[in-house]
Amino acid sequence: MRRMVLSSTLLAVVSLMVSGGVRAGNSQSKPKAAKAAAAVPAGYGNVDSISEEEMKIYLYFLASDQLEGRNLPSRGLDTAALYIASHLAEWGLKPGGSASKTTGPLQPYFMPMELVSKSVLAEQSKASITAPPAAGGRGGRGMGGAVGGGARGGAATPATPRTTDFEYTKDWSVSAGGRGGPPLEALDVTGNLVFAGNGYVIHKTKIDPYEGLDVKGKIVVVAGLPAELAAQQAAAAAGGGRGRGGQGGADAAAPAAGGAAPGGANGPGAAPVNPLGEACTDFLTPEQAAAKHGALAVVTIANFQQLSVMANPNAAAFGGFGGGGGGRAGLNGPNYQVPKLQQSAACPSVPSITAGLSMTNSIFQGEKLNAQQVFYGAGANSKQDSFELTAAKKISLKVAVKSEVNHSQNIIGILEGGDPVLKNEYVVISAHPDHIGFAAPLPDGHNINNGADDDGSGTVAVLEIAEAIAMGPDKPRRSILFVWHTAEERGLLGSKWFTDHPTVPRDSIVTQINIDQIGRGRADEIPGGGPDYLAVVGSFRLSTELGREVVKVNLRQPSPFRLDYRLDDPISWPGYNNIYGRSDHYNYARYGIPIAFFSTGLHQDYHRVTDEAQYIDFPHLTNITRYLHDLLLDVANLDKRPLVDRKP
Repeated sequence: MRRMVLSSTLLAVVSLMVSGGVRAGNSQSKPKAAKAAAAVPAGYGNVDSISEEEMKIYLYFLASDQLEGRNLPSRGLDTAALYIASHLAEWGLKPGGSASKTTGPLQPYFMPMELVSKSVLAEQSKASITAPPAAGGRGGRGMGGAVGGGARGGAATPATPRTTDFEYTKDWSVSAGGRGGPPLEALDVTGNLVFAGNGYVIHKTKIDPYEGLDVKGKIVVVAGLPAELAAQQAAAAAGGGRGRGGQGGADAAAPAAGGAAPGGANGPGAAPVNPLGEACTDFLTPEQAAAKHGALAVVTIANFQQLSVMANPNAAAFGGFGGGGGGRAGLNGPNYQVPKLQQSAACPSVPSITAGLSMTNSIFQGEKLNAQQVFYGAGANSKQDSFELTAAKKISLKVAVKSEVNHSQNIIGILEGGDPVLKNEYVVISAHPDHIGFAAPLPDGHNINNGADDDGSGTVAVLEIAEAIAMGPDKPRRSILFVWHTAEERGLLGSKWFTDHPTVPRDSIVTQINIDQIGRGRADEIPGGGPDYLAVVGSFRLSTELGREVVKVNLRQPSPFRLDYRLDDPISWPGYNNIYGRSDHYNYARYGIPIAFFSTGLHQDYHRVTDEAQYIDFPHLTNITRYLHDLLLDVANLDKRPLVDRKP
């Protein structure tokens, strides 16, 4: 599951709810199901084989240091995939992946997914500014208190132009993929400079900073954001907008750091609606507007956050400045994307780089506005008029790029149904085996995010359910797809890859059950938590019948859970921003497939090296897994598929 942040206001509200006697997770806000009969249906006799001891064995392996945090891509994640596939083969489940160009008995369980990473070759990437020393005779104070230079009074004869070189990552970086721009590509341009305010063309308010400005064959300099986007970013930062699954509090067209939104452009639910409307239709980003007017590239003046990251030489190693550009190798290697999932841009755009302190001072030395005025004007969202910079001043930009190809895979096993007709329909149950790899070391040297709960708990639950049903006495009527989606942490890429290119007919999938983090949920970890706590999301969103089935099967359990529907309600739990769009179930729901998503929520060890198997509540995990086993079989044995009676 991808990150959510609870605001302090939300925590206070939840605390009040719990202390006031409101039982977290009561299901009264949803349609009630009739009490189920006490008798357990046929075919459920193997549920007792789901054991705490076996789940411990599976999880202590998957969450071991030897798997190195199961980052995408990594040998640890590949080892986890082989471990899962070997069990599926042992239990006699049919492979559900690729049957062509495979070798060995385990490869057909894999649905391969090609990954490509593009990164900047820092040593070969150059930037320089050539200008007369006086730069037109208008000096002034630059950013950081530096004097801009220039001859006082403007009477001196210009000397020979001087070229200043700037170091990549220290003085500038690449903002590839930012502001709705294209993927990272090589760049080699030289041109004069034109300042265009924040660079956005907004049709509804008839804002066009390019009006009367000739930028053809030149390089556009921009600073700041439109007030609407700036306000949205501020609200996201204050309210935990970098929430789970989105990881991008601001709109993807204007990430807070000017670079690619973490989690990738493929991640659904990653950004709120852009208040400017639709890019290329209602507005143009600076890169899109520059392309329309024939400019060569865009130079964005860094904001305060970016300058702070650039001043920290270790920040980029932890996914800091530069988005897709990079420049320093991170702890977990390059940032990979799935080229076949990336959508073509709605309109052309030019490449973009981001200028740091020294470069910004040099750009505006001797100009109508100095660097300090531009920087603070952008921070205050002040309107800044466009103007051409000194004609004798030119900037040269060269970005050298290398591409790396890698792979990952979804893991798919099929248990064929016993009904001659209904076996052609499928119920999917899924989890994600990937996690986030290495981290900055703790004082004791521990530096591996083992992801025991996220989503080791869901991964072993699906594995244990697969074994129980495969080894059970009866087959369900419908077929069951057991799917472990890769790259959930990178923007739900594996589930998007599967649902866009399904290995079974998409319209034959009647329901998807998704599990992400079901190993904790104690009262001291989750507001309203406890041994009977379980959150459910989306079960009523598309199908009332599925929502009632979730309740009915729960009531049949020896100790029913308190089903918590608060995460389905952004008004009650606003800090959990759009959970419905923040794990793998979303990619099924966008095709109109009914889903039910289960979790015991976040805790203090989320995405930390302390998310270890020793802290998992195995009795709770086992009970939840048995309940989901029963729910899966119930849906697989229904006479009719759950009716979709609500709009997606």
